[in-house]
Amino acid sequence: MTTAKGGRAVADAQDSRGDRTRRQIKAAIAKLLSKRDVADITLADICKATNLTTGAVYFHFTGKDEAVEEMVIDEVEGIYSALLKGPPDPDFETCVRRLIASCAQYELANGRRSRAIQQVINARPRAYAAWLAAREPVVERLTRLIADTRQAHGLETGSAGFLGLFILNSIEDLGMDVYQWKNPTLQPYAVTADEWVDRQARLWSWAIRAPMDSAPA
Repeated sequence: MTTAKGGRAVADAQDSRGDRTRRQIKAAIAKLLSKRDVADITLADICKATNLTTGAVYFHFTGKDEAVEEMVIDEVEGIYSALLKGPPDPDFETCVRRLIASCAQYELANGRRSRAIQQVINARPRAYAAWLAAREPVVERLTRLIADTRQAHGLETGSAGFLGLFILNSIEDLGMDVYQWKNPTLQPYAVTADEWVDRQARLWSWAIRAPMDSAPA
């Protein structure tokens, strides 16, 4: 059986030197973004963090903006693909609890990086498109579980897609408000991460069982 270390060695051997350098640059940017805003990071900072020359960075990217964008695309793809690993969630509440917990853990572990990622997503169309594509399978899973729950309670299911997207958006926005912006209104509800997860999970479990006169257009 190949060990994780051995498997990484094989993967590195198969990668080109250019691939490794690109990963090195993006890893350095990710680390910098945990402490600073995007606008505060310079090409000189990236060169210092990687021990690369300016020319070496320009060989792989057109500049700082493209390197940051590539790092953000990798990050969002990794975040959402991780949410889909493992066995399928048996029901909506299990799924939503896991999503909220994962969001809280990411916010707590990565400092300012999630704020920077959102700034890049909002500013760069390619990063925005990658973010939407990465989230789509998660929204689909939520939609399916919401539809199952509503059907079991004799409710219409046409609103499930809207609810799935709305809930994922809310989980992400609320997590950022609590852990990044320290929203004073929300802080009392998030004394501990476990409490935050429990309160939100119960809220959304109640919300998806609410009658709706018609599905949103």
